[in-house]
Amino acid sequence: MSTTRRQFIKQSGSTLLGASALSGMGPEHVLGADTAAPEGRNRPTLVAIYLRGGADSLNTIVPYSDPLYYQHRPNIAVPRDGDPNLQVIPLNKQFGFHPNMAPLLPLFERGVMAPIINVGSPHPTRSHFDAQDFMERAAPGVRQITEGWLNRFLTMTRSNDDSDIRALSLQSTLPRSLRGQHPVLAFPSLHIEHTVDTFEELYGCEEDQRIQQQITQNESSAARMRRQVTEAGASTIKLIRELRQIIAQTRAGAKYPKGGFAQQMSDLAKLIKAGRGLEVAALDYSGWDLHAFQGGSRGTMALMLQDVSSTLAAFAEDLGPVLNRVLVMVMSEFGRTTLENGNEGTDHGHGGFMLMMGSRVNGRKIYGKWTGLEIESLNEERDMPVHTDFRQVFAEALSDLYGFDPFAHKFFPGYNHRAQPLGILKPHA
Repeated sequence: MSTTRRQFIKQSGSTLLGASALSGMGPEHVLGADTAAPEGRNRPTLVAIYLRGGADSLNTIVPYSDPLYYQHRPNIAVPRDGDPNLQVIPLNKQFGFHPNMAPLLPLFERGVMAPIINVGSPHPTRSHFDAQDFMERAAPGVRQITEGWLNRFLTMTRSNDDSDIRALSLQSTLPRSLRGQHPVLAFPSLHIEHTVDTFEELYGCEEDQRIQQQITQNESSAARMRRQVTEAGASTIKLIRELRQIIAQTRAGAKYPKGGFAQQMSDLAKLIKAGRGLEVAALDYSGWDLHAFQGGSRGTMALMLQDVSSTLAAFAEDLGPVLNRVLVMVMSEFGRTTLENGNEGTDHGHGGFMLMMGSRVNGRKIYGKWTGLEIESLNEERDMPVHTDFRQVFAEALSDLYGFDPFAHKFFPGYNHRAQPLGILKPHA
């Protein structure tokens, strides 16, 4: 065989198994077994979508009533009047959607979609790498934390009967939020059949069969670990084939736009509806670092917002009544500068936005504190400030979906106070 097992795992292991799929195999790794995972296959599902690069908040949730917005952005502001196809879509008397976010307007009006403004990390970094790490680990400024917040939740709520898949990401590498002790599956939904075949061949070779025959009750630690890796690889291959079969044999319940993100979300909807116990899914959408030619009603960001909005609208339609147990959270590591730069783009900022979608959302309103665009109100006289810590949003999501109290479990390092709830999610009846 031209490819050795070690070479193949090094090249492709993260594609199939994710950064943590071979870890946390025994009960000794459970951090807090006092909180059990929700029972039943039709568990609630949290979908975290990360807009990598720092998505601009002001051209997404547009403060169209503030004249300073148009003064700060003479070339890239979204107009409040003129061509109906190019002007802001009012949500209230102060804010509106970018015109290419029109597919989300019916969801907002139904009360299942709500934006959050001036939300983000209290840490002042403008580094993509640091800001993403801090947010996805839910530990701003704490570099000792290496596990993602979603993976920590999965680890702390793991039970001995986790027979179904609890978490996955339909891409080749795990988002940072899902990396950690708990096994999480990461695999692209398309074009991996050769990889799966090769991986399966390696885990089913004669060498493995001889190892299994030689194992005794007094096996060494090295042999035991090797056996566990072999068994984990074989079970992962089986699971991937089952999930691919679900995707192949299920018809989408809505018309999605073309593109990779839409395909991922379409496949994800099929897996959620299949009732395999999926609790957490996370996806990345890159390309939001628009220092030049960002555009206003038209341009690069406008096309990306159209893709995201059309896909989310199709996803909600596809899920239908299943949206009652699904919460979608769209986020980015920080916002952009209030003023446009000399290249008709924006630079790294601070306060950003989030979008929440699902039947649990207490919609028809915009959440977050707004303090205007006057220079003295801005962060460092250039960015939108952070008035809502992103961890408060995470905490409310985990509490509402799973009955998990992050503060009781000291889940957020260095953030243990209970802030006034946003109320973005409906209280349980």
